Amino acid sequence: MTLARRRGRSATIPKVHTRGEARLDAMLELAEEASRPAPLADVLQSLCTRIAQVLAVDVCSIYLRELVDAPSNRRVAGDLVLRATSGYSPQAVGRVRMRVGEGLTGFAVECLRPVSVARASTDARNKSFDDMDEKRFPSLCAVPLVDGGRAVGALVVQRRLPRAFGSREIVLVASTAPPVLFALERARLRERDRLAEEAAAAPPAPHGRVHEVTLRGQPAAPGHALGTIAVRRHHQPHGAAPRVGSKDDERARLGAALVEAADEMTKLVALAMSWGPLDRATMQSLVSPARFVLDDARLRGRMRDHVDEGASAEAAVERVMREYTRVLSSSGDRLLADRALEVEALCLRVLNRLGAPATRLPPGSVLAAARLTVCDAIELRAGHAGGAVLSAPTTASPGLGVAVALCLPVVAGVGELFRWVSDGDRVLVDGDAGVLTVNPSRVDVAAHRKRE
Repeated sequence: MTLARRRGRSATIPKVHTRGEARLDAMLELAEEASRPAPLADVLQSLCTRIAQVLAVDVCSIYLRELVDAPSNRRVAGDLVLRATSGYSPQAVGRVRMRVGEGLTGFAVECLRPVSVARASTDARNKSFDDMDEKRFPSLCAVPLVDGGRAVGALVVQRRLPRAFGSREIVLVASTAPPVLFALERARLRERDRLAEEAAAAPPAPHGRVHEVTLRGQPAAPGHALGTIAVRRHHQPHGAAPRVGSKDDERARLGAALVEAADEMTKLVALAMSWGPLDRATMQSLVSPARFVLDDARLRGRMRDHVDEGASAEAAVERVMREYTRVLSSSGDRLLADRALEVEALCLRVLNRLGAPATRLPPGSVLAAARLTVCDAIELRAGHAGGAVLSAPTTASPGLGVAVALCLPVVAGVGELFRWVSDGDRVLVDGDAGVLTVNPSRVDVAAHRKRE
């Protein structure tokens, strides 16, 4: 048999990589450790120790962004907090923290790119901590932990020798980040399964619907209403929706949807201006967030840019919705957070024009939602809805001022709202007292009608 034929034959025979290849074994052990069914803190600590051994460094630390409550009642990623370390004192875990952009580690998270330096103490961005004698380990490499395009933390390695990390070393450091992300995902899945098991173990309700339950919240907009619950359903993203036609066709579809949504909003705003006891100037100030969205040419331009880059009209709208809401809601500014909600509301209207239109609420409905936007309040009033009940507190809903002006009763801050209400439930809304009565008795209904 010729040498070439022997080589060709050997290329088709699978090779089993047995134990003994040190670096391969170490990487496989990292993946195995990340999947271990143990508390997340223990898994992260073990990963730090193993990664330090694999990379032959003196220190390995894992920082995670802690979740904090935002003004819009959403949990957002905040500061970086040290959650595990090998090389520094365990007492530093949970105590060392920094903002995104602060220090070399925060700078790596802000850039979403690895950052390395031979002598960290000589860099202007360096931030030192009393709990850590960092001068012992001057050489540093920080790699952001990126999940779904967002940084959830950072992996930091350091060594005593003040020598810059080479490109191959940085690639190797980056290759140890996926096991850490996998450990975080496994922890989230275990927590979700635990909550699901607890919910399944809870005793079921004896009947399909609850009978006269009183839920207390916050008075958000005065007034009383009797109506039928309509639960707001979450928008189903189109993802990578295929093109319906050519680039020109998609631009035309997007343009027509934008015009239709803008026309609808213009009519709603005009109606709002003609309703209620307030003067025109006051009402104009209340509906200004909706006007801001309608007049934002950059928002429409970004959608068209995505279409020109090859996205479908639906995908372009969803990308811009994610871009704007992420930037505005993470600013920490209350006004910008409110505008993020209005941007989302307008984009959903555009998506409705591109696909099947959203079902309108029948007159007398009571909207059950997390929060209320300016667009929501105007549309509810235009559709002769009975009112709204919200799970989020009053501070999370920019449309409450409009609801008050349009005499639309609203109760907010009903924490267990979606546990007790479902589509078709009859409810009494008391916006003066902040009380919601689910499936009220005939006596309560008669008293409401007499009062009205």
